[in-house]
Amino acid sequence: MQFTKDQRAAIDHEGSALLVSAAAGSGKTAVLVERAARLLVRDKDPVPADKLLIVTFTRAAAASLRAKLAARLAEEQLKHPGSAWLRRQRMLLQRASIGTIDSFCLQLVQTHFGKLDIPPDFSTADGPQLARLRAEALAAALENAYTDPDFCAFADLYGKGRSDKQAARVLEQLYDFLSSMPFPDASLDKLAADWAADLPLDATEWGKALRAEGARGAKCALALALENLAEAQADGELGNYLPALQSDVAAAQAVEAAVASAPWNDILDAFRTLSYQPLKAVRGYKGCHMERIKARRDVLKKTLARLQDTVFVCTGEEFAADRAAAAPMVAALVKAERDFIARFWQAKCEEKLLEFSDVEHLALRLLQTPEGARTELADQLWREYAAVMVDEYQDTNALQDALYAALAAPGGEDLFFVGDLKQSIYRFRQADPEVFRDKLARYAPHGGTGPQKVFLDANFRSAPGVIDGVNAIFEAVMSDEVGGVDYGPGEKLAPGLGGLAAYGGYAGGCEVHVVEGDGGPAAEAAFIARRIRELADPASNFTVRDGRGGERPAAYEDFCILTRSRSNFDVYADALEAEGIPVYVDRAENLLDAPEVRVLASLVRVLDNPSQDVHLAAVMLGLGGFEPDDLVRLRTAQPAGSFYGAVSAAAEGKAAAFMDWLRTLQRLAQTLPVDRLMEEIFLRTGCLAAAGAMEEGQTRRQNLRRFAAFAADCGKNGLAGVVRAMDAALAGGGVPGPEQGQSRPGCVSIMTVHRSKGLEFPVVVAAGLDRPFNREDLIAPVVLHPRLGLGLTLRAGTGGTYTTAPLRAVQAAQTADAVSEEMRVFYVAATRAKDKLLLTMSLKNPLGTLERLAAQLTAAGRCQPYLLQHCASRADWVLLALLTHPSAGCLRGLVNAPVPVHPRPLAGTLTVDFQQPADAQPAPAAAAGLPAAAPDVGLAAALAARLGWNSPRAALQTVPAKVSVTALAHTGEELIPARPAFMYKEGLTGAEQGSALHAFLQHADLAAAAKDPEGEGRRQLEAKLLTAEQHHSLPWKALRAFFESDAFARVQAAQRVLREYAFITSIPAEKLSPEAAGAGARVLVQGVADVVLEFGDRLEILDYKTDRGKSGEELTKAYAAQLRMYAEAVARRLAKPVKKLTLYSFALGREIDVPLK
Repeated sequence: MQFTKDQRAAIDHEGSALLVSAAAGSGKTAVLVERAARLLVRDKDPVPADKLLIVTFTRAAAASLRAKLAARLAEEQLKHPGSAWLRRQRMLLQRASIGTIDSFCLQLVQTHFGKLDIPPDFSTADGPQLARLRAEALAAALENAYTDPDFCAFADLYGKGRSDKQAARVLEQLYDFLSSMPFPDASLDKLAADWAADLPLDATEWGKALRAEGARGAKCALALALENLAEAQADGELGNYLPALQSDVAAAQAVEAAVASAPWNDILDAFRTLSYQPLKAVRGYKGCHMERIKARRDVLKKTLARLQDTVFVCTGEEFAADRAAAAPMVAALVKAERDFIARFWQAKCEEKLLEFSDVEHLALRLLQTPEGARTELADQLWREYAAVMVDEYQDTNALQDALYAALAAPGGEDLFFVGDLKQSIYRFRQADPEVFRDKLARYAPHGGTGPQKVFLDANFRSAPGVIDGVNAIFEAVMSDEVGGVDYGPGEKLAPGLGGLAAYGGYAGGCEVHVVEGDGGPAAEAAFIARRIRELADPASNFTVRDGRGGERPAAYEDFCILTRSRSNFDVYADALEAEGIPVYVDRAENLLDAPEVRVLASLVRVLDNPSQDVHLAAVMLGLGGFEPDDLVRLRTAQPAGSFYGAVSAAAEGKAAAFMDWLRTLQRLAQTLPVDRLMEEIFLRTGCLAAAGAMEEGQTRRQNLRRFAAFAADCGKNGLAGVVRAMDAALAGGGVPGPEQGQSRPGCVSIMTVHRSKGLEFPVVVAAGLDRPFNREDLIAPVVLHPRLGLGLTLRAGTGGTYTTAPLRAVQAAQTADAVSEEMRVFYVAATRAKDKLLLTMSLKNPLGTLERLAAQLTAAGRCQPYLLQHCASRADWVLLALLTHPSAGCLRGLVNAPVPVHPRPLAGTLTVDFQQPADAQPAPAAAAGLPAAAPDVGLAAALAARLGWNSPRAALQTVPAKVSVTALAHTGEELIPARPAFMYKEGLTGAEQGSALHAFLQHADLAAAAKDPEGEGRRQLEAKLLTAEQHHSLPWKALRAFFESDAFARVQAAQRVLREYAFITSIPAEKLSPEAAGAGARVLVQGVADVVLEFGDRLEILDYKTDRGKSGEELTKAYAAQLRMYAEAVARRLAKPVKKLTLYSFALGREIDVPLK
């Protein structure tokens, strides 16, 4: 791999700590792997692999990193086949500390538990498992706190003696806040000390923060006033405006001067005396600047009013009174918090359960004293690691950063951080981008002295047109104040391959679509669906890069719609389905809501307590092979008592067999640990195999495995613990699904921006940009900030609450942090696109919006960060940035005064347009007071004829919208549902044996399987890829014959082998129903080809068959239509002709050619 100059600098740097600021798509993982590999293979003082400490954000990322490093070492060993050192490093790599910070801390604490006052056999748990303990500790702490009059006064601020919900919420909020602080006790001390200190407001951190916020606002107001004055003076016809505009300048200058240096109370006086002269009338004005000046003056007034209302809210004396009143209440709150923490800790220790934040704090206690000094253990540990490397460093927090410093050499010279501040989007998980930002500000440029920084700005993901469009937006709106980083040299993206010629002339590009409507998502969603259908139509000539230097037509699976939240998923999905577009919605909500998990969760509940009728019925319907009518008959036979009693009373038949099976599981539940019980349930129900055979089989199997892990973690004390954890999880939002977003072949994906982190798509639609920012967290009566501590409202006697200066200081800081995170979330969304980026928004009044935004631009067309921070949505940012873009003439044409145009390198790759709402003529209103008309016989006859009309598409009502290829190819055959395990004792059916063989071949390492089929089978059994019954049923003799056949030889010779290749195509509806002929409708057909072989310019399809008792001719007759449909769909998808179709019959032991026509 060829590395850029900056990448090579990051790889080769030695002698000091290094921070790598790596932009999206800049190859940071490749740099991290290459740097680690270089340490292992360098000629001078190579580092053993087990002396690496590499920290990543997720376990999946850690596994991927270890695999890539292993592959890199394998490359080196090919160059040096005789190197014993390299062979040893490949072995040591399995022992290297490559994982998450949680896993490292867990291992450290487990190894050195003797130095800590914790149970030696503790285990970790998450929120749902600890919810009960937390609630009980909170209730006890509150009960104890109410003996303190000062805490009662605090609670009465918000509950007025009626409820303690807000007080409880604050205690929990404070607990979560402290979880990312290195030393929570010291943080609590500071919270109380800040309020106890008898200091004037200007001497506090709150006063300093408010002055800084006021200075930013005053500077912005003065700039607006000066812009207005200059524009009026240049116009020549607005002389009557000059006195008022000069007065505005003088007023803004006075406010700026007061905020900069006047005593606090004088600032308030400056605002109280603020006034604005009226603009004098201008007769016969023919210019275009009048409305712009008026609009800009409105922005100026609102800016100064905001400062008066939200920043300078009280006098110095009022602050002193607020501080004195609140100090004892804050002290009582801190005391109650300590009690809550202590009770919760004791409960966790008694249950031998610790949170991951507990483990991190314990690890830091092992390594560092509260005063910041290294412990004796830290002095030993840092020598065990030659390098401490941290990936995704932008998502760390102060606690984790303290751990990295304690594990590094005393001078920090072995520290290597890589991340991108512009992609820090996890504040809600207590990530603190200020940690990265601080080092970015302090570290010297590469080549300097001390800790240094390197910027990787070359983007290898996106096409040049996408990069230029992204830069056009973020150069205008992202800054140190809004986003946390100046989007300039080193931070803005650069095409990784160089000029357009290096991309083979493929430019890619961006589209911005403003949908004029009611501001809701429906019109925008309908437009997105139409646009995707247009781009996916081969007639559009739209192509995406194929990854091999060429281009191909876009397919639906190339498109991904990204939204800020899940709230409108269904709106977008419905719009796509209305256009006939297959869609996959990555909801990733609650694992317990997954259909395959729900029935298993019901079984766990029934095993814990069988007298739960609904859950018992769910188990019988989902796993027992019962029909609803069966359950009705059982209940009718014994209407009294529980349903469990009714089923137990059934003496024979299916119900008796089911009860024998259930009682067996109940006995196992009494003796086995939950992890073993879950394996028995999988074995005895066959649900893993059944889920794997369903649509999205791999995801469903993973969900079942995740539920089993959840149950094992929660079930240390039996199934009752699992049930309590499920109840707690459901009450608190559920059990989260996988970390990263999921997509499905053949479908447009819809997911949130957070779920897309780390992914990329040929075409990204960043939708819903007009949705207002969510600022609900900023209106809480008690707010917290790492630097500014605690702010709160107070109550005036028996009246309502009022804001305090500390509350406003914290709210201002939180607003800045929240808006910066919104900017970074938007950046992440935009940089997922490889070949085309679509930005869409729905606006009620585009003209008014553009006039309002144009008034905020400077004469040079620049955006002011203070105004950007107070924009309502991402749409405002996009429109402000694009008003000056060469391709946005349609935007500038809607505003009165001219806007300067800024040239762009690839201006033609970005388009902007307006989408008008569909024309709709409203029906005329009925006239009132007209005399009643006589019945119209002719009209009645016409209505009868119309109402008797039959739709020519009526035949389509019986045609399904989607079918499987198997169902289509075997429409005359009876489908027999799979049986649950308890219903048979004599092994698998023929169909189930076929599924087992398919599963073996799908997961097989083919090279290893060809040498030792049984050995590969044992591997899959140990990896839980096969059940014991499936493994036992495999036909080893027939498999060995297959691996010796010409068919397998072609598999080995193919350039690319696609196994279990899923696809979706469509066929005319008349193929399913002759009555639908002429309707012009098509039906989606879904299938999975066992093996697709790619040979240069052609494809072959090989299908496995285990049917017994059929000749080759009979197999051909049965499956020819199915394979031909595979061929049609695969050829269309891969853009190559299918030249050969074959069946391999394991029963006959030979390959059968199937005619292409």
